[in-house]
Amino acid sequence: MSRHLVDQGILRERASATPDALGRPRNSIVSTVSSLEHEGAADASLRGRQQWFASAVMTPETLPPVSAREVESILTPGPELSAVERLEIYRRGYHMRLVECLADDYPVLRHALGEDLFDELCRFYVATYPSSGPSLNYYGRRMEELLRSGSGPALPVPIFAADMAALEWAIVEVIHGASSEHLTLEMLGSVPIDAWPGARLVANTALRLLRFEYPVNGYLQAFRNGDQPPLPEASASGTVVFRTGPSLWRMDLTPPMQAALAGLIAGETLEVALRRAEPGLEGLTEDEVSQRVMGWFQEWVSSGLFSRVEV
Repeated sequence: MSRHLVDQGILRERASATPDALGRPRNSIVSTVSSLEHEGAADASLRGRQQWFASAVMTPETLPPVSAREVESILTPGPELSAVERLEIYRRGYHMRLVECLADDYPVLRHALGEDLFDELCRFYVATYPSSGPSLNYYGRRMEELLRSGSGPALPVPIFAADMAALEWAIVEVIHGASSEHLTLEMLGSVPIDAWPGARLVANTALRLLRFEYPVNGYLQAFRNGDQPPLPEASASGTVVFRTGPSLWRMDLTPPMQAALAGLIAGETLEVALRRAEPGLEGLTEDEVSQRVMGWFQEWVSSGLFSRVEV
């Protein structure tokens, strides 16, 4: 059972130019809009011009924003650039910002695919899933879904890419999720022995349990170590991502550990959850099973995977 520190950084908040519920763009764009008395616009009010500009800027790069005539009726040309060229600067900048956020969320996926293919994937993502909120913290949440759908650019190992996206997004979720109080070994000592079979261990809210078809956690760790790992062969693996205070951790799990922990996270009693692990412990003596399970729980509890025990 290996445990790796992910990050001890501060939570990052990322603003978006996407309008809020009232249709007001979050970033100021008034400086690029011509005077309110300019004729030819469908809505000459300040709010109408802001909404028009936001819509034009957020139009996917694969589509023309608006006609040159419409742009010129609202935006003024500059000393060297036309009104359309000025608008395109904002549109390219907006989409580049979204791609930057995806690269920030998926650095290992970017490394595995290569910059060109990753950039193509991100631009397809932006066109498929436009930003819909004022914060970009959760903008990349559908990357795994996109990769498993089979749409988008052709990838060398799509299942590996989807597994890696799932792991990296779990890290993002745990970074921004609320962490609960941690169960301690002293608290466990207060539980009567005869109550343990029916006891339930409540998981830390900042925890994600993941199962993969590829050993993506090992690949991620090799990348963080500064190595240049090749794409691995398929091999089932499991990882739990969790946070204790400001620190994020990843822990590798064996199949019986995955089974038992999945049952506990689902709210099963300790007795029922441990039955899930029995197939992976065949061939061991009763003492060996007991020692192994005790080792799991000592590590899980000391690491902060659980918040409390319910008897």
